[in-house]
Amino acid sequence: MEVEFAVLGEVRVRLDGQDLEIGHARQRSVLAVLLAEAGHKVTAAQLEDRVWGERAPRQARNALYSYLFRLRTALRDVAGFDIAHRNGGYVLQVDVETVDLHLFRRLLGQAHEAAEAQRALVLFDRALRLWRGVPFDELDSPWLAAMRDQLQKERYTAQLERHDVALNLGMHAELLAELTTLIAANPFDERLAGQHLLALYRCGRRAEALTRYRTFRARLVAEIGVEPGDHLRRLHQRMLASQVPPPPAAQRAEQNQEPVPRQLPAASPWFVARTRELGLLDKARKDAAGVVLVTGTGGSGKTSLALHWAHREAGRFPGGQLYVNLRGFDRVGKPLSPADVLHGFLEALGVPAEHVPAGPDARAALYRSLLARRRALVVLDNAYDADQVRPLLPGGADCLTVITSRERATDLIAQEGAVPVRLTVLEEIEAVSLLVRRLGPDRVTAEPDAVARLLAHSARLPLALAVVAGRAVANPAFPLSALAEELRDERARLDALEADGTTSSVRAVFSWSYRTLSPEAARLFRLLSLHPGPDASRFAAAALAGIDLSSTRTLLDELTRTHLVDEPRPGRFHSHDLLRVYAAELAEREDTDEERRTALHRCLDFYLHTGFAAERHLAPHWPPIGLATAQDHVPHLPLDDYRQAMHWLTTEHDTLLAATAAAVRAGLDVHAWQLPWVHSTYLSRRGHLVHRAESQRTALAAADRLDDDFARATSRQLLGRAEILLGDQDQALKNLRHALDLYTGLGDIIGTAITHFSLSSAYDMQQCHTRALLHANHALRLCREAGHQAWEAFTLTAIGWYHGKAGHHAQSLARCSEAKPLLDRIGDRDGRAHNLHCLARAHHNLGQYTEAVQGYRDSLALFQELGSPYLEATTLDHLGDALQAAGDPPGARDAWTRALEILDPLAHPATVEIESKLLDTSACR
Repeated sequence: MEVEFAVLGEVRVRLDGQDLEIGHARQRSVLAVLLAEAGHKVTAAQLEDRVWGERAPRQARNALYSYLFRLRTALRDVAGFDIAHRNGGYVLQVDVETVDLHLFRRLLGQAHEAAEAQRALVLFDRALRLWRGVPFDELDSPWLAAMRDQLQKERYTAQLERHDVALNLGMHAELLAELTTLIAANPFDERLAGQHLLALYRCGRRAEALTRYRTFRARLVAEIGVEPGDHLRRLHQRMLASQVPPPPAAQRAEQNQEPVPRQLPAASPWFVARTRELGLLDKARKDAAGVVLVTGTGGSGKTSLALHWAHREAGRFPGGQLYVNLRGFDRVGKPLSPADVLHGFLEALGVPAEHVPAGPDARAALYRSLLARRRALVVLDNAYDADQVRPLLPGGADCLTVITSRERATDLIAQEGAVPVRLTVLEEIEAVSLLVRRLGPDRVTAEPDAVARLLAHSARLPLALAVVAGRAVANPAFPLSALAEELRDERARLDALEADGTTSSVRAVFSWSYRTLSPEAARLFRLLSLHPGPDASRFAAAALAGIDLSSTRTLLDELTRTHLVDEPRPGRFHSHDLLRVYAAELAEREDTDEERRTALHRCLDFYLHTGFAAERHLAPHWPPIGLATAQDHVPHLPLDDYRQAMHWLTTEHDTLLAATAAAVRAGLDVHAWQLPWVHSTYLSRRGHLVHRAESQRTALAAADRLDDDFARATSRQLLGRAEILLGDQDQALKNLRHALDLYTGLGDIIGTAITHFSLSSAYDMQQCHTRALLHANHALRLCREAGHQAWEAFTLTAIGWYHGKAGHHAQSLARCSEAKPLLDRIGDRDGRAHNLHCLARAHHNLGQYTEAVQGYRDSLALFQELGSPYLEATTLDHLGDALQAAGDPPGARDAWTRALEILDPLAHPATVEIESKLLDTSACR
């Protein structure tokens, strides 16, 4: 079990590589304070002050106890972790080596004590790589702000100390880009200025170094009124006299008779974060992996990542650094041939042109022989495929090759053991950091809403963000909101992301990948832009294209190889927003309106018919609706049981919501009312009540456009049921009365019965128990008349519940007991779960706590099988009440805690009452 506690960035806890849920900002603040003071006692008063400062709420102490309890619960699986209560305070017991803040300080101490410069450099690098952003990011209190400032000063000092060590090792070329960026942000730091000047001088840029010194001195005198210190003035004098001594590493290089190639192009000064990917590259180097394959769509920053890492690690490869742009996806021309690349590499390694072998195999053999004696880094940028790079791979175990490509090249992973590093779009914090670095913090923080829109419209694609930042820099008077507005219209978005040169535009970069596709794959890429959801399955893609599943798989493989489409999870395919805009633009240009509409119709047919099959497993007791026959070439996805149905609905939840909206836009109103119907039970069972209500309002509007009374009645009834659960009983009653009139007019007995059942629920929520019983008895009579045993049993259970609410617990038990054999006979698990819950409630109210506890546990097991988190949590809450009444406080606390864990992510108001129960039993103390 590997655990990491991190505060040098966003506060987080990772267990075996997975982030743990540690709650909202205030709760994370409590953890941050304890982590900063790991092993030391912090009193409750100190915690309050450090978490809230002067803005502590009246109930701060109770809230604090609640946060501590939740943290213990959330981290109970972390070995060695505990928040111990000692002498009026709290001590976080944890291995400090697992806390990045304390590990950072320990590594710095070891670096200061290291006897060898190379060892010190490694330790400084390990320490600085722990940083992921601003400490305690997004947390706010005076104490945390002061701690944040202190830590950032420690980081800055460590960076300067690392620079001194690296300069002593002769790594001036690798440092120059970083030093240039840092001096712009810290224009009065003499130590940093000296490092920058020394790096410039040792890179052969003596005149620029002297000019920079004069500029720095003038700024210092004009704005602070002091002259540079002795160290900087002495360095200036040595530069004037050309007497700056070379570093020891450079002296050793001069004695080496073999040329040492340094071919890396300049790294981007605007590179940000990519912590995970840099970590994979670091691990590959440490593990002597030999080959790393960096892949991603055009504009994702593959070259920037490779060059940033290569410059940072160049000092570890004294045999040199070779670089070539293989032009695999250039706008014009062909990819470079391996033979031509080998010719250039051999010359860089000291082979005279006349001695370079003529044949490609002989060149590759000589190349491998020369690199066998070196520890070298080879960067093969923009590769077309595995065949292009394979002859360029060194044979020596001490060399590392970094390949960047839009091509997935899985055979390099399989045959050469390449370590895959896949780039997607930037994380939000990384994207903001990029804008801050380009535009400055003041301009970015002044317009947070505009920045959020820029990130959304650019899909957080590095190339797109670079274009946006370039426009903002070129137009400093433009508000960022104006740039965001230019990108708002999807149709014009790619036009707005045109850079000054066509090769830098987002559209141009995408086109280089698109033109390599087969015609069939190109068509599928275009049609995928019509898919309504965030990602598509192979079945949905086949429906769009109107082709068989096997052919679809082949075409999706082609699209994923070029990263025009990604497969983030097995069998799920998507493109980021800008690629979807590009694909939609191509579809409008190359496919007719009828072709696009037919493709979308097939796709919506797939979701409607598959959703209907899934709903039948969830709620077989609901009277089915009639579906139109699906179009030709719509694939059939078999769903054999409840588990498969729930899994499919969970996976396609967002897509089904989006499909309903797409049906409305396309004027497919039958789909627009029936898709919410097939989705309704799932939304209710999973607690997505707002989505359920919104989708039924969409369905009702479609039913009105169709002038279909059955559709109106069905949608109003489902909307009313959603409004009951949302607490809007007045609106629920209005919709249910409309539905009752419609069903009565249609002569639909079971529809009328179910609507009476729903009306009884609404009146029950208003505490109108007499009216609730009146409608429930109406429903019972109609269900028996129609011979519908499932709804007869549901109604009997409801009547039992209402009697219990009215205080008639013996009658409640009798009615629920009457329903039980019916439910056992028809085998409806949903009805049985509710019935068992109602029986348990009756036993509880009659003082029969043993029977109540068992009934709740039986009900809970069924709700867990059904995947209904809200009802599971409600049952746990009531189970806790029964256990408390039965004299089992530990069991009660456990049940309430489990209920809280479920309700917290749902932001459900019931959490307040449950927390109060926990506090009352001193569970948090």
